[in-house]
Amino acid sequence: MADVAGLIRRSGARIGERIRAAGAGPVMWCVVLLSAGLTVLEMVEYPAQLVATTVLTVVHILCLLVLPFFPLPMSVAVAVTYVACAFLPDMSGASLFYGMWVALAAVGRYGRSRWWWLMPPLIAAVRWMVSARAGIPFGDYVILLVSFFVVYAFGRAMSWRAVAVQAEQDRLRYERERDRLEAMRRDARAASRIHDAVTNNLAYMAMRLDYERLRSTHNEQRTALFDDLYRRTIDTLSEVRTVIDMLDGDDDSTDTGSHHGDGDAYRRDHTGDGSTGHSGDDDIIAIKNPTATFSTCTAFPERIRDVLDHGDRYLSQLGFAGDSTLIDNPPTDKSTDANDVTRDRESAVIDLLRELYTNIAVHGDPSGEYRVVVRRNRDGLSVDQVNDIAERSLLPDKPHSGKGLPLHRTRFAALDGSISTSAEDGTWILHATLPSDSSQR
Repeated sequence: MADVAGLIRRSGARIGERIRAAGAGPVMWCVVLLSAGLTVLEMVEYPAQLVATTVLTVVHILCLLVLPFFPLPMSVAVAVTYVACAFLPDMSGASLFYGMWVALAAVGRYGRSRWWWLMPPLIAAVRWMVSARAGIPFGDYVILLVSFFVVYAFGRAMSWRAVAVQAEQDRLRYERERDRLEAMRRDARAASRIHDAVTNNLAYMAMRLDYERLRSTHNEQRTALFDDLYRRTIDTLSEVRTVIDMLDGDDDSTDTGSHHGDGDAYRRDHTGDGSTGHSGDDDIIAIKNPTATFSTCTAFPERIRDVLDHGDRYLSQLGFAGDSTLIDNPPTDKSTDANDVTRDRESAVIDLLRELYTNIAVHGDPSGEYRVVVRRNRDGLSVDQVNDIAERSLLPDKPHSGKGLPLHRTRFAALDGSISTSAEDGTWILHATLPSDSSQR
């Protein structure tokens, strides 16, 4: 019994799906049942003389009842039974008008091909032939002929209305998807902004606190204070990483508190395509944000030099040796400096530089050297970074979330640029490019 009940439920569900797919609603069902009932009533009131007429009428009614499931095939079947009855030498029996009207309305509603408009004149021609054969004056059935075109036009109007409703639904769906995409973009921009601002200062504070803590070993009170501030800074940095993950749609994929010992993951023996280097997937932002308060009118070379100078001074305080260089050969067209796209490219390079300096500080080898070179010419902007990879990170407690360079790669890719990395013989190499507008044109 349970199997039978389940079969009935599944069959009912399939029938319901078929009805919904055909677009048959309660109005159509009422019209179909009413038409079938009136046709049966005519069969009783006007019995057919030929068995063939009765059989065709029964088939006509059955096709009419199935019409909501298969509108177009059953409409053709209804029309065929109507025409077949018209050619029989039997003037009695049901008129089949009601089913024919429903079939023409269904053809107008669901027919997409232009050939379907031939059905109303064909049915009207058949009815004219039958009436002429019976000797009925043309004026007595002209309204009947017109009714075939009217019900078809009604079906076409319903089809146009359905198309308009579907277009409105598609528009609303498009707007929802557009709003969702814009919300995702806003979240991504917010994650990048937090990444480039908040984590920047937190990483700098953590490294400075660790540096001062090591220098104040003879003062227990200051050492305890630095320890407490250091732990709070690291915890706050972990929470910020969690927020970035949530905004980036990856809140459950990374446990930021479980990677405090990832410094050993960046060893000199890491080689290959740069998928595992000291700045490969770590979300470290540079030490400071010296250009955050700059006016938008500040020239790009001044902004770059300020970032380079701050980075060099910071790394020298941590015992690093190296230098940063700007090679500036600006394009002759100065009007492009005020272009919003150009500003976006320049800001992307500046934000990347902040990332690179902190990556060098955390994962670079102070006993080695580093080089950072920024170039600007008519072809665009480029950044090259080279440094030795340390055996152990200088900030092993820093939480890891793998969103450092990936965020910048995404940003560069959106601006038609690229960032490539590699680790060879204990040396980390990064090359980033952003083409200029003129080079793209």
